[in-house]
Amino acid sequence: MGSPRLVAVFLAGLLAALGMSCSSDTEVSGSSSKPETVATSDASLDAASVTTDTSIASLPTVVVTYSILASVVRKLLEDVADVVTVIPDGQDPHDFEPSPRDVERIINADFVVFNGLDLEEGLDDVLVNARNSGVPVFAIAEHVTTLDIVDVNDHSDHGHVHPGADSSHGHDDHDHSEDPHVWLSPHTIREALPALARAASDALGVDLTLAEESLDDQLAALDSELSELFSTVEKCQLVTGHNELGYFAQRYGCTVIAAILSSPSTNAEESAGNMEFVIDVIRSHDARVVFTSLGTNPAVAARVAEQAGAQLVEINTHYLGASESYISFIRTLGTTIATSLR
Repeated sequence: MGSPRLVAVFLAGLLAALGMSCSSDTEVSGSSSKPETVATSDASLDAASVTTDTSIASLPTVVVTYSILASVVRKLLEDVADVVTVIPDGQDPHDFEPSPRDVERIINADFVVFNGLDLEEGLDDVLVNARNSGVPVFAIAEHVTTLDIVDVNDHSDHGHVHPGADSSHGHDDHDHSEDPHVWLSPHTIREALPALARAASDALGVDLTLAEESLDDQLAALDSELSELFSTVEKCQLVTGHNELGYFAQRYGCTVIAAILSSPSTNAEESAGNMEFVIDVIRSHDARVVFTSLGTNPAVAARVAEQAGAQLVEINTHYLGASESYISFIRTLGTTIATSLR
């Protein structure tokens, strides 16, 4: 009889021990809720990160053809759009041809800004196709007062003809096409700003009132600064590599008296006769500087300056280069010209 009782006691103790073990396991299992909470917290952080990245990636894309104009647009659309430039900085916009990737960027853009007046001739078809497919496309030159292209090497109305000049044509023979270099005057860019801001606001669904006012104030201050600077230049006669400084010259009281390339396009070619003409103009007008830029053969410009006894000064007119913004680009251009002429 004692033996069964011992067995029963033993079994009761065993069951009690098993019960404590189960209770202990339950508590350990319950304590695992902390790691689960941490995991949930990490997941929340990841989700927040994804949301932030998506917010950045979801900014509308604005495509601008060349860097100088892109700088203006970027300032206007700061923090509200991703501004992409098509033509690499330093490459001549006159002869740029787009790659398939460039075409895709333009066609898929939320808004496109270009200069116009055949500056970006290689992009003409792409821009037309983008506009026809519903992409909002804005041409700066359609919203400014443009200048006719003047043959600066035609001095026939001065009562004399320089050696090397082509006297077979007069002013009535010019085709009066429009000068595309509108960005070289901040006053001209200011003209386009209200229409640009409206078009961008409509295309992107943002209010650009304050940004437009701020940029306009900066452009106005720059224009006044340059006007004051050139008021100290006694004789602002410009001899240039190619005929691109029309807007700048008109605004700040200068005269372009000759150009190695009389065409506004850098695709034109120098001629021996024209070089002779430019050299004679420099001498007869007592011009002291030849300003050369993108598209002019450096060796030809150096030869003209040397034979005319003038200083050769390189200026940047078609891309930002080392300048951080449109404001600094124009300021550098103006300062270089004014300082060289003093």
